[in-house]
Amino acid sequence: MRTAGQRYYTRAALLVVGILSCFPFATEAAAQSSVTQTRSASIGVAVGLSLYVDRELNFGSAVASSGPRSVAITDAAAGKVTISGQSNKTVYVTLTPPPWLLGVSDSVSYAPGAGYNATADDPATATIWTTPSGLQSGFRLKANRTNQTAQAFVYVFGSVNVGNVPPGVYSGTYLVSVSY
Repeated sequence: MRTAGQRYYTRAALLVVGILSCFPFATEAAAQSSVTQTRSASIGVAVGLSLYVDRELNFGSAVASSGPRSVAITDAAAGKVTISGQSNKTVYVTLTPPPWLLGVSDSVSYAPGAGYNATADDPATATIWTTPSGLQSGFRLKANRTNQTAQAFVYVFGSVNVGNVPPGVYSGTYLVSVSY
């Protein structure tokens, strides 16, 4: 005959056996493997672009009906824009010249010309855009010896045809856009 203590012991033993029979599953779940990997994030930050208008294109003065008048890329009257940016980075320059120089009541036709030099401020060795109207050109800013910035130069020139127009000032806007 069993005593009450033995029954209690038997129930306790069954409880321990029940817990131990569940334990292998817990051990198996705890033994799962895990892997950790590291990844990096980066960003390249370039020197900002800047444009500076050194001088504007100036055809000077002309008399009505005097005909064609030109400014060459090497003339002191040619326009010049300096681009500053990150050394060895390619810049894209878009030129949009006006088709006309406008006065109060009339206009003068304008045939644009433009060029750039990515190595020196020397219009005589500039690369010429043959059709600068809305044309985009890309070129690399040359490395500077000691720092991260470099410069390139854009020159604006062309010709006008002064017809029978009233006296006054005729002007237009030459848009120069630059991006990396």
